[in-house]
Amino acid sequence: MQAHDRSDFASRWPAVRSAVERSLAAKPDLLLLPEATIPAYIIGETPVDAKQVDEAVGELSAIARRFGSAILTGAVRIAGDRQFNAALLIDRDGSIAGYADKLFLWHFDRRWFAAGERIEPIDSSLGKIGALVCADGRIPTIAATLVDRGARILAMPTAWVTSGRNPSALENLQADLLAVVRARENRVPFVAANKSGGEAGIARYCGKSTIVDADGTVLARAAENGEEAIFGTVELAEPRAHTRERALALPGRVPSAEMPNHRRVALAFDTSAVTERARRFLDAPDGIEDAWKVDDAALASPYALAEARLHGMRLYRCESDIERLWCERFARARSAELRCYGIALHRPSRTIFAVDPEGAIVTASDSEQPIVSFAIDLARTENGELAPGSDAIAALGRIERIRRGCEA
Repeated sequence: MQAHDRSDFASRWPAVRSAVERSLAAKPDLLLLPEATIPAYIIGETPVDAKQVDEAVGELSAIARRFGSAILTGAVRIAGDRQFNAALLIDRDGSIAGYADKLFLWHFDRRWFAAGERIEPIDSSLGKIGALVCADGRIPTIAATLVDRGARILAMPTAWVTSGRNPSALENLQADLLAVVRARENRVPFVAANKSGGEAGIARYCGKSTIVDADGTVLARAAENGEEAIFGTVELAEPRAHTRERALALPGRVPSAEMPNHRRVALAFDTSAVTERARRFLDAPDGIEDAWKVDDAALASPYALAEARLHGMRLYRCESDIERLWCERFARARSAELRCYGIALHRPSRTIFAVDPEGAIVTASDSEQPIVSFAIDLARTENGELAPGSDAIAALGRIERIRRGCEA
């Protein structure tokens, strides 16, 4: 959907409603709309008019009933004197099936939204739907908990902003990486509807609404700019609860608090190649013997490294046998969402690559360069802030507390 300012909602709504009707003419089981479509994402500090929201939701309910399709839309949910950034599910008969409030508030939306307090899928005529909102997709244990509690699909209204400033190549970590990882690690389809264009002069959205199959295959993806409806068919199999894989600590591992903050390391698949002379030449005297050791099961798990991170992990090492592309995707996702360094030794290709806390591959070996050297600055792992007021590590801890509260 093309983004609109809150002040333009009343004039914009007829076009939104018409776009919904055009999309439902194709008879999808579920139609997904972006985050805070009703009335807008950047709502400011003036409270939203509950009547305006109710009227728009009522119109969508009538449309859902007329076409026999469920609609999941982003909307402001008002409860007493609090406002929540919610995903609201309207079932195929037009009834309100339920909602999911955004748990991980992003930057300035914390100024007018309260954070969600529960993690539960929404029951519907399509089965249980794991609804989450935008930045919730950055915290792996939110989606995993929804699936463990029966969600057959993950559906996310979102307002992915672009992190790049090249107007011909808009970037966003969730759109470009985490969407496929969320599907693959949870073994259920993942769908996300985003906005395009700008809002309130301070947000630029990257488009790229996405439908991903349970194996991580992208079935459909929208362009970066302009309005577009995309369609895909996914299998809603019964979800399988995760195995709580654990990150494996090396015997004698140096506690994270005792690790030096700054170091330069040199590594090779053939350790004998990294001689003292090579280390001196590369100005890389150190190794990574104190890294947390993880296996492929832990790397691919939405729980294992998250749990290790809460126990102080800031650097992990994985000897991997999975497909190279997915080894990279999982390693990049874990480092970015957990704000830590990762080093993967991919055994089939006998290559090494290192990932920084932004999820970027900083170096990789190949047949022409079997020895890699790079700097590790653990100070970068001490701050989990992804945006002002949005700390991923604090959010990870909060989600674990919510999980424990729900399970008690």
